[in-house]
Amino acid sequence: MNNVKRIRAVVLMAAMSLASQQAFAECGIASTYSEGSRTANGEAYNHMGISAAHKTLPFGSRVVVRNQRTGRSITVRINDRGPFVGGRIIDLSTGAKNALGMDGLAPVCLEVVSFGSSRTVKSAELREPVEMVRSSNTRTVRVRNTRSAKAGGKARYAKSGKRSRHAGSGRRRVASR
Repeated sequence: MNNVKRIRAVVLMAAMSLASQQAFAECGIASTYSEGSRTANGEAYNHMGISAAHKTLPFGSRVVVRNQRTGRSITVRINDRGPFVGGRIIDLSTGAKNALGMDGLAPVCLEVVSFGSSRTVKSAELREPVEMVRSSNTRTVRVRNTRSAKAGGKARYAKSGKRSRHAGSGRRRVASR
């Protein structure tokens, strides 16, 4: 009798788990990107691979992308964040773009096949968060490692070039000597 209760409990928990992962579908504009050396989850970026960037889906999620113009579809893995241009819902690698027969922007529909774990890869966990701090001298930008700063560590300095962008003005000015 206990085994029957356990089996019922397991089946009920599995059904609740499936119900909690609601189906995700979205339609909008897809774009492509080919630059970058690392993705947001720490992987080396391969522009000819089959991957994509999405603003909110967890890393490792598998998504079917269907091109509304050509009718072609492909399953991609989310391993980056983006797109950072308004009105777009997904950024595709060049390999995924070619497989879908896209030329530039294209209307697509997304359907999640499986949700990822939202964890980043280990190489990304090894990198420490960095905070940019502008000094009064616009030629030098102090880069403070937030973990070592909390532990009393020293800041590192990097040259920023002769020009700096003033926040909000949209103008560039040459730094004073």
